[in-house]
Amino acid sequence: MSGSARLDTFVGRHGELADLTKLLARHRIVTVVGPPGVGKSRLVHELIAHRRYAMLVELADVFRVADLMPPEPGLLVLDGCEHVLQECADLVQRHPTVRVLATSRELLNVPGEQAYRLSPLEPHEARRLFCDRATAVDNEFDEHTALLDVLCDKLDRLPLALELAARLVRVLTLEEIAARLDNRFAVLTVGPRDAEAHHRSLHAAIDRSYQLLTEAERAALRIFSLLPGGIGEELADALLPYGWELAKSLNARSLLESGERLTMLNSVRVFAFDALLQHDSVAVRDRLLEVLATLPETDEGEEAEDIALGPLSWREERLLRVAGMVAEGLTNKQIADGLHVSLRTVEADVRDLKTVLGVRSRAQIAAWATQAR
Repeated sequence: MSGSARLDTFVGRHGELADLTKLLARHRIVTVVGPPGVGKSRLVHELIAHRRYAMLVELADVFRVADLMPPEPGLLVLDGCEHVLQECADLVQRHPTVRVLATSRELLNVPGEQAYRLSPLEPHEARRLFCDRATAVDNEFDEHTALLDVLCDKLDRLPLALELAARLVRVLTLEEIAARLDNRFAVLTVGPRDAEAHHRSLHAAIDRSYQLLTEAERAALRIFSLLPGGIGEELADALLPYGWELAKSLNARSLLESGERLTMLNSVRVFAFDALLQHDSVAVRDRLLEVLATLPETDEGEEAEDIALGPLSWREERLLRVAGMVAEGLTNKQIADGLHVSLRTVEADVRDLKTVLGVRSRAQIAAWATQAR
């Protein structure tokens, strides 16, 4: 059940490799946690590439963890524990002498477990990774363009997103790739054929984590997508029952990032907002406005109010451009030609605008866009 060797190069993460090596020397159980697409699997694969007595179990399609026979002595590597979390925890506790390195969106929560939180790449490492993958498909790729840093930031410096975007340089310029990132889940879909299904597209990676949430957690994630300034305790509890507990749960499951406030990566936010559009987003927006009106004038309330009154201010810049072009009287076909996107994409954008703004006609979109200028 060991994984095959990767044919591409491993870029960066030297500090993380050193940290994990030290942790494994000191602790019997080490779990690497982090958001979807951050590179947990690739990191541990690199760590054990030349290690003797290591047994790698890729759990994406494994559902009977109890049948595994860990190596004694040796290192058992459990890659992708989130969908069989309890079974993995039971296995680890049944074999108290086995050393374990696990990857998961959340901890196993077993005695003696040491957590290692993996974050997105540093800016210079994100740039290096993109250039490495881009030159592999186009040896004339210009790695000195200033747009590259902007592109990496829009992709949250997530290795999976960067690798998928870099594969597009064969057919698109960086400018075209950046423009299409407003609809990132439709374009970041061409992963390696030998990769696990949830590593072949950015949407699949995030959706795998989303599907493992409870319905209450999914609803909370969708609502929190409207708050790019971050989620604080008062606002979370005002928006929905046990809101702060749900926010902390989403943080433990690596879908909200820690900080003064809990925040979302851009890609997670776009995913959650798209999911919101499939539910009753107008009612959610109205509830958000109602709650904000009752909050005291704190910094959190003021920032959240700006977000709620301008629900598109954080989202894809293309939507704002579409609204402005609707106000200019352009047809969907003319907008698609102007933005170099498909007609279907513009039609979906217009529907999204109507839903988010709570309007029914193009004339009302035009009125909103004119007022917002």
